[in-house]
Amino acid sequence: MSNMEDDKQDQEEVGVEDTLALSEGANEDNEDVSSNNPEEPSMVKWRGHYVSEKEAKILKHVFDEMKDHFGNRKCEHPHIRFNCDPSLFLSKNEPYTYRSHPDPVPEDRWHGEVDFTYTIDEETYNMDYIAIDNVYFDLNPKYDGEGNKIKSYGHSWIYVYVPEEIISKVKDYFHTGTGWTPSNEGLAHDYNAELVSIPAKIYPAPNPEPSFWKRDLEDKEKLSFTRVGSIQSVVNEEEYQHIHRGIGVFALSVDVPGSEHYKPTQDYEEAQLMFTLISARTFGSAPSIAPVVYGPRLRMEAS
Repeated sequence: MSNMEDDKQDQEEVGVEDTLALSEGANEDNEDVSSNNPEEPSMVKWRGHYVSEKEAKILKHVFDEMKDHFGNRKCEHPHIRFNCDPSLFLSKNEPYTYRSHPDPVPEDRWHGEVDFTYTIDEETYNMDYIAIDNVYFDLNPKYDGEGNKIKSYGHSWIYVYVPEEIISKVKDYFHTGTGWTPSNEGLAHDYNAELVSIPAKIYPAPNPEPSFWKRDLEDKEKLSFTRVGSIQSVVNEEEYQHIHRGIGVFALSVDVPGSEHYKPTQDYEEAQLMFTLISARTFGSAPSIAPVVYGPRLRMEAS
């Protein structure tokens, strides 16, 4: 992996999300920073940031060694369990603007966060992210039916196209781990290309913006990437306004319709999986993939 521009910042202990957003792709040797207090976990430097020794092991496993990725031909069955706290929380009268509802519709929704338990050498490690290989990031500008550029595209959400078989496996893992049946709401299927388009959220500033990386083509001996910037920055540059093939790092959450008088249950309701893109590592353009054309009244029909 290659060094990046952010490496000159002061080294400090940061959250894993910030570490991924700022440092994913940097090449830093792990440095043990042991505490004299036996009750405090040992800290190591992973890609320029201090994390616990256990966090460093799972981060290295997934992001350095690229193991337990969905869609990786060398890993047919990732050693991951999906978890979701059954005590969903209610968000009242929320403007529901997810991609399958182009017009804001205030309504009550029940939300939950998904985390993941990885098994490595018969030990378990928890993390808030999964990696999916062989996905496509659409950085083409989007326009409404009147020809106006959609300003939110590339700044609070983008399309990510994922092979159908990979999405099916992710949904199977989610159902097995949480008991919730995933719905198809928000997903659009291109049956000719065998792809599913996901309207993935992306965090805007002041949150850690998702990083955009491109492969170092000059380095033929190893797979390495260089950070170009955030997705919000590169989406405005013409040279990147096309579809890119690569690896996506995602956080997942669930969204279930309900009200303060009715809390949904796994027996009667389906849960919509919500994808948030944390990082994109790209190998190059994908000219054969057709982008989604956005329309003001377009509804993403589930199969």
